[in-house]
Order: sequence, then structure tokens, then C-alpha cells
Amino acid sequence: MRHALAALLLLALASPASAQSMSGVGVEGNWGCRANIDGKRAGLLTIYAGAYSYASANFGSAASGTGTVEMASNGVTFLDGNLVAGAGITTAILDFDESGRDVLQLYTPEKNVLTCRPRN
Repeated sequence: MRHALAALLLLALASPASAQSMSGVGVEGNWGCRANIDGKRAGLLTIYAGAYSYASANFGSAASGTGTVEMASNGVTFLDGNLVAGAGITTAILDFDESGRDVLQLYTPEKNVLTCRPRN
């Protein structure tokens, strides 16, 4: 009985870690982004395995480049790199549009600046 209780306790302690390692899977992939201010193409964002790459549609943009992200169950936090230093973007939240399709909303500390949709 003691061994069964110990095994259950170990399983319970391991479960949150397993769930946490799956966090952020919904945001991994390629995203086409548009500026919220005017709806124009802003760039392409790729997020995979704790890293990101952003290619701005604007030549010479300081936002273009790479960096690292911390995955969460509903998005990511940009830890460093060009989106943070060049554009002030710190977080991305996974949401749904009016048709129920995935959208990734990118935020500066002040406001939502980009809306990104999955690219297939």
C-alpha cells in the first residue's frame, strides 16, 4: 500500500511538468502578420522550440531578426532579440477570430500592434 501511495504521489508531481512541456505548441509555426494601425502586411514570424525569427515587410526594419521566447499555454513572451529591442514587442497571445480561426496578437507594453495568422 505504501508503494502504491508513493507511486501515485510521484505521478501527481510529474503531471504538471508534462503539461507544462506541452505549453505553447499552438503558437509554434509560421505566421503572416499585419499591422493593426493600417492593416498592411507587416512581416513573417516563425516560432519554434523556444526561438523566433521575424522578417519585416519593411526594408531595413530594426524588428527583423531572431531571438528567444518563453512558451506559455496561451502564447509566448519574447525574451530578447530584434522584436523586443527594435519594436518593443514583449508578448504574443493566441486567440480566435470571429470565424474561430487562430490569430496571434503581438503586444508592446502599451498596446496590441500586430495580428498574425497561420501560414500553411
